[in-house]
Amino acid sequence: MKYIITFYSHYEAVQARRIAKGGRLISVPRVLSSSCGTAMELEEKDGFVPSFRFETLYRHDGEGYSKVTDG
Repeated sequence: MKYIITFYSHYEAVQARRIAKGGRLISVPRVLSSSCGTAMELEEKDGFVPSFRFETLYRHDGEGYSKVTDG
């Protein structure tokens, strides 16, 4: 399972990528909306809690996206 994290700005996405030390920046999937169009994709880890500013956190289970929380 993967997490998709959307951001308010491209700058925040780049900063989050540095802090997370993992994941990759991607274009926001069409079914999700985002302010800047850039998202980060991360593999699921136990106890994952973003420690950076973000717009919305989604869980992707291969069949679709479910909203976990707003930032």
